[in-house]
Amino acid sequence: MNSTKPTVSPALGRVLATVSVGFVVTQLDVTIVNIALPEIAANLHANVAGLQWVVDAYTLAFAVLMLSAGALGDRFGARRLYAAGIVLFALASLAC
Repeated sequence: MNSTKPTVSPALGRVLATVSVGFVVTQLDVTIVNIALPEIAANLHANVAGLQWVVDAYTLAFAVLMLSAGALGDRFGARRLYAAGIVLFALASLAC
C-alpha cells in the first residue's frame, strides 16, 4: 500500500486564509446588525415590521456594494480591491 501525503502549495493556503477572513468579516457584519436590532427597536420605537425594514435595507445595500465590488475588482484587480475593502471595513468598524 502506497501511503503518500497529499501536498498543498503555500499559495493555496494563502488563498484559503484570505477567503476565510473575508467570510468571517461578512458574518461578523451580519451578526452585528442582528445584535443591534433590540437597541434599534428601543431607540426608534420600532415594531417587528420596522426591524424587518432595517434588515432588508442593510441586505440591499450590502448586495449592491458586493455587485459593485465585483465590477471594480475586474477593472482594478481583485487583490487590490479586496485589501482596500478589508481596510475600509476595519476603519468603519473602528469609527462605529
